[in-house]
Amino acid sequence: MDEFDIIETPENVDLQRRLAGIGSRFAAGLIDHLLIGLMLAALIVVTLLFHVNPIVLGTDLAEQFGAVAVAVLTILFFLIYWGYFFFFELWMNGQTPGKKSLKIRVVRLEGGAITFDSIAVRNLLRVVDVLGFYGVAGIAMFLTRKSQRLGDLAAGTVVISEDVPDYAANSDSKQKVLDDQPVCGAALTATRLTPQEYRLLHNYWLRREQLTIEARRRLLPQLMAPILTRLGESVPADSPAVLEARLESLILQREGAPREEAVPPPPTQGDAPQAEGEDA
Repeated sequence: MDEFDIIETPENVDLQRRLAGIGSRFAAGLIDHLLIGLMLAALIVVTLLFHVNPIVLGTDLAEQFGAVAVAVLTILFFLIYWGYFFFFELWMNGQTPGKKSLKIRVVRLEGGAITFDSIAVRNLLRVVDVLGFYGVAGIAMFLTRKSQRLGDLAAGTVVISEDVPDYAANSDSKQKVLDDQPVCGAALTATRLTPQEYRLLHNYWLRREQLTIEARRRLLPQLMAPILTRLGESVPADSPAVLEARLESLILQREGAPREEAVPPPPTQGDAPQAEGEDA
């Protein structure tokens, strides 16, 4: 079953977002760790090449290199492991190659893109999370309501799923089409909606799946009451389903009304037809 998180925007509208499941996060982590493993394997091969082949560097230099190889590898291991997640989450706005392939993303708990500080904190604590083959992270995700590991709790972040319709983007693209269209008198007569009212209803309809039931119950009367009153219809009390059905019918009626044909401008004096018999 999908789990959802609810945040309240500055406009006091509750938005709903789907939390990424443990399975998708594990699969994304597996992909990322395979890529990290390839990087570390390449590093180890290069290190062993210089260590076991004195011909490349010379005997003395090879022995000196071998003495510090373990320390260097330890530092490089941390830099690659921590830097991989830090770099990609910063560069890809909360995603890594693994997260992108599973369509999940790290965001701030209160909503919005992840910040530099939160990326650093959540990944520094990754060292603790990986103890016991990510056992600590798994326990934390299982016990917390929003499936947060220790790094998420400290950084104030949460991982969400993006494998849902992007109503906001859909609305923005369709809004531009609406703005470019001329006001159709026939459509306004059919629904008695002003262009501003239609755009409000249209935007609500596109974004409705992102709103919680409580938010929809609160917003629908505010949107529909003035319109229904003007149309001489009663406003159903505490019935968002009925209001949404009426809202949809208004939108369909508005969009289905015929568009006005352009009226040609009156001819100018110079374009007026000449009477028969007049000299050209």
